[in-house]
Amino acid sequence: MTFVLTLTHKTEMKHLYIIGNGFDLFTGLHTSYGHFRRWLETNYVFVYENMVAAYNMEGEWWNDFETQLGQLDVENYVRRFTKPKKLIAENIADLEARGQKKRKTPVIPNLCSENPCANRLRGLLEILQFCFERWVDDCQRMITDPKYTHIEKDESFFINFNYTDVLEWLYEIPEERVLHIHGRASKHERLIFGHNKHPHGGIFSSVDVDNTCSELCRYQKNPYEHIFKHDKLPEIISDVKEIHVYGLSISPVDEDYLDWIEQHTPLDCKWEFSWHTEKDKERINKFVLNHWRIKERYSTTQLQQLVGSM
Repeated sequence: MTFVLTLTHKTEMKHLYIIGNGFDLFTGLHTSYGHFRRWLETNYVFVYENMVAAYNMEGEWWNDFETQLGQLDVENYVRRFTKPKKLIAENIADLEARGQKKRKTPVIPNLCSENPCANRLRGLLEILQFCFERWVDDCQRMITDPKYTHIEKDESFFINFNYTDVLEWLYEIPEERVLHIHGRASKHERLIFGHNKHPHGGIFSSVDVDNTCSELCRYQKNPYEHIFKHDKLPEIISDVKEIHVYGLSISPVDEDYLDWIEQHTPLDCKWEFSWHTEKDKERINKFVLNHWRIKERYSTTQLQQLVGSM
């Protein structure tokens, strides 16, 4: 991700907006992971079918796409996609063929075992990354009748978890006051998505299991890696008076970001959370319960209650 905070002088920010996917959905973009599933099934069915083959997609798997990415049963995955062992005679024939090839073209011996399952997963996740970026680009171009909510434009800074340009294009927020923490599609940045797990093999796991876990770890989302890229961020948010969390699901993947923000903002600032479903309210209550400092200083709202016009 190439974005760098470019505020050239100290500007006191009174409002900090933390923008999640619910904000884009409210605006009218089809950016839920359910939408992504349908887009993938329509446009890249072979990728969708390989995802279904790799993961046990039951119930609302796609609704929790990022978390579910890290839930791959690696042992079972390797067992299912490992080719049956060859007969001894076939192995001998392979070794003889390799020996003849080496005599013709000398190469440095490769001491590492082949990892077909790890390679298969790497290829699947890389093409999924390509599809994900194409889908986000399509989402931005397909909006025709946007819906607006009220936000304070002046003396405000925005940490945007979305990949889209809704804030810049529709709300006309200056680019230097929007931090796309996971990348920005219109700038052709690599979009960051992933899980919060750390998969690893067991003591007696095969090399292919260990390497497959390593491939899955490449899509582990480390919030501090993305926050610490922006060394001016603590200073920018150090004096905010109000924090508005709009459209963020506060899933386990998001909580570490909010933990860091809560620790780097004033003790007396007010928090406002938007909610859409009862599950959203449960997650908000859980977050507040685990962050007792804001218990007396938070409120909830719904984006439609703040509807404004441009």
